[in-house]
Amino acid sequence: MALEAVVFQQDLFGYNAKDLYSFFGGSLSYEDKHGFPHHNQANNDYSISSSSPTSMAPPPHFSEATNKGHGSSSNVGDGSAAVETTSTRPKRRRLKTRKNKEEIENQRMTHIAVERNRRRQMNEYLSVLRSLMPESYVQRGDQASITGGAINFVKELEHRVQLLSAKKEVKERSDGSSTSSFAEFFMFPQYSTRPDNNSNESAVADIEVTMVESHANLKIRSKKSPEQLLKLVSGLNSMRLNILHLNVTTVEQTVLYSLSVKVEDDCKLTSVDDIATAVHQLLGRIQEDAMLN
Repeated sequence: MALEAVVFQQDLFGYNAKDLYSFFGGSLSYEDKHGFPHHNQANNDYSISSSSPTSMAPPPHFSEATNKGHGSSSNVGDGSAAVETTSTRPKRRRLKTRKNKEEIENQRMTHIAVERNRRRQMNEYLSVLRSLMPESYVQRGDQASITGGAINFVKELEHRVQLLSAKKEVKERSDGSSTSSFAEFFMFPQYSTRPDNNSNESAVADIEVTMVESHANLKIRSKKSPEQLLKLVSGLNSMRLNILHLNVTTVEQTVLYSLSVKVEDDCKLTSVDDIATAVHQLLGRIQEDAMLN
């Protein structure tokens, strides 16, 4: 039986060594499971399987690399072609630098030393503060008792200063001098009855408010009127200003109120001007009620 051969011009470097050997008539001893042809010496025929790499089509790996559009490079040193496909790898995340145990231990020891020094200073200051107060103001030696006793003691000293000032003013008036009662206790009042303050000539009282965080100090100087103190306390509580301390000092028909209040969370008065305005309006209503009665 005669064989007809059809030769296609192809690039020999697109095949590997086994393909070329089979293509030029060499015999291979590979089994069918490898997809290579068997040489039949009797009739010099070749049986080519469907998956044989000796077919005229380009090798599968070459076609796939070409169709996918990946870059390829061939090495011809040993007659074999190698196709390399480039793929983008995800970038590795850099691990966060962790402090070693020595640095962590040094920071911990530094923090302990600073905290120990702070507590030592606090205990020393509390001891000095307790020694400056009478024993009746400090029932226990804990921090809260010492601090609360110090506040009460300062308020008591403030009240004594106001009493001494009132006695001094009464003595000066008896000598014929004209002085304003408790004038030295007002530095920058929001409302003033002094005649030199043209903007607040119609003020019903001298009112000065200072505030630190949620605590406010009020100083009020006005003329005495019936039930004035009771209505003042009731009005401040209705405005959510909780009274913590109250000192009352009178000189003839003039009264000085010194109050420490706690501004509650639901209070609508958030500044010293708001509190001063609300207290001024409250005193105005109290004086109107006194005039009607």
